[in-house]
Amino acid sequence: MNALFALITARNLEFLRDKSALGWSLLFPIIIVIALVLVFDDDNPTLYQLGVYGEVEQIEKITALKHVEIIYYSDMEQAKHKVSRHLVDGLISNDTYWVNPESAQGYILEQLILGKLPQLHQRAIAGKAVRHVEWILPGIIGMNMMFSALYGVGYVVVRYRRTGVLKRLQVTPLAAWQFLASQLISRLGATVVSAILVFAVIAILFDIRSQGNVALLVLNTLLGSAAMISIGLLVASRTRSDELCNGLLNILSWPMMFLSGIWFSLEGSKPWVRFLADCLPLTHMNDANRAVIIDGAGLLDIGDHLLFLVAIILICLGVASRSFRWD
Repeated sequence: MNALFALITARNLEFLRDKSALGWSLLFPIIIVIALVLVFDDDNPTLYQLGVYGEVEQIEKITALKHVEIIYYSDMEQAKHKVSRHLVDGLISNDTYWVNPESAQGYILEQLILGKLPQLHQRAIAGKAVRHVEWILPGIIGMNMMFSALYGVGYVVVRYRRTGVLKRLQVTPLAAWQFLASQLISRLGATVVSAILVFAVIAILFDIRSQGNVALLVLNTLLGSAAMISIGLLVASRTRSDELCNGLLNILSWPMMFLSGIWFSLEGSKPWVRFLADCLPLTHMNDANRAVIIDGAGLLDIGDHLLFLVAIILICLGVASRSFRWD
């Protein structure tokens, strides 16, 4: 345990001495969130989104409308929840349609629906709209954590191997799992602390309050960060060159950039896109954090996301420790 503690301390000191990396990891996500809020403050999409549940007679009249995207749902409660949060502008099922009276988009869509299917009966769904900053904040923090986790351990381990540090550690009683654990714990602390600080600053600036338990946010952030650090350690466990490490990390990070719901919702995307997104740890961390912050989700509500992250951690660390090379 003394060796593990010494490695963690050494890595923490190395990170803290790199003032540019430390400062950038804190300032970058704050700058991105503020810029996006200023540019997209009036979140006014030009496309109306209409949910459809079950069978609807003469639905072809609606699908023929221009600028209306049809999203099919298999869960009525989920569809109604989307309408209440202004994430979908309206919902149709059988001879009834639902809109949110407080949604400007929903009002216009209602007029379009009644123009084509006047026989439908209206039902109102109340709910507060999700602000753009509330929706995008978990994604930006997740993106910052992803880059810090993957590249923060990937490059470090490869550099240790290239400069002979690992070869010197090999002659000590240190086991591979102890070295990997020290890198995981050290980077985990730095990543989670920076995420908490960024969230606190943005929450104060834009008056964001989590509807759910803050402890759940911390737990999910810990597991999400650990999952991505584990992936970085797996990549670096046998890699010798910076170029190869960079290429492998890019292959992993860029799909997560676009498929994990950082910048935009995957609502209504093709099934294969949704399947790929569900295979990425960043998707599960972002979805769970949004569920807690926006909807007040509890532990059972995000349990499947947490279990997925735990599985990623165990698999990646297990494979990395078995395949780790010192030279």
